Amino acid sequence: MRPAEHTHVNTTPSDEQQREQERALVVRAQAGDTAAFRALYQRFAPAVHRYAILPLVHDRVLAEDLLADTFVRALENIGRFQWQGKGVLPWLIRIAKNLCLDHLRKSGRVGSWPTEYEQLVPDPGEWNGETLAAHRELTGLMRERIDACLEEINPRYRRVLELRLVQGMARDRAAEAMEVSIGTLDVLLFRACKAFRKVYVSRYGDGPQRELGFP
Repeated sequence: MRPAEHTHVNTTPSDEQQREQERALVVRAQAGDTAAFRALYQRFAPAVHRYAILPLVHDRVLAEDLLADTFVRALENIGRFQWQGKGVLPWLIRIAKNLCLDHLRKSGRVGSWPTEYEQLVPDPGEWNGETLAAHRELTGLMRERIDACLEEINPRYRRVLELRLVQGMARDRAAEAMEVSIGTLDVLLFRACKAFRKVYVSRYGDGPQRELGFP
């Protein structure tokens, strides 16, 4: 007797089913269902943390605080959210990005960051699971290109970029490592970013944000 054949049934929800589940959670959250909002947090907090906050804020404790603030702000404004088929993630990322940049401005640190660096965190459009996965792949490519460009600039500029933007070292510690004042460090960082961008454009085109398809 031949053994019974078993038909494999794919139980993984399709993209359309996942989107409908997400929309249902949003509707429930807008009606005051805290369990639904908690489910949205569990689903999207890792992506918001990784793609919106960590590129701008390298202090992990502060990053976690800003992540919490993002969802507090989202909870306060969930009633204003209008479903347009793109899902809730782009909206959450925009909130997180704005909170990060507001914090940097209030702390006086945004002046040392180039506008191009802010644009590495896009205002998202058609973001879904596939585009986020593609972004991870592109991030690896960017890492290779960044390393190649760093090799071509002044060693002093390379050092300040590595300390502040790659390692995420605090300004005072970076200034101490460079043996300069904090004010001098900020000037060096500004000049280093300009030098880096010039090398990048000459090698790869009009800036990293364009290369990644960002606005």
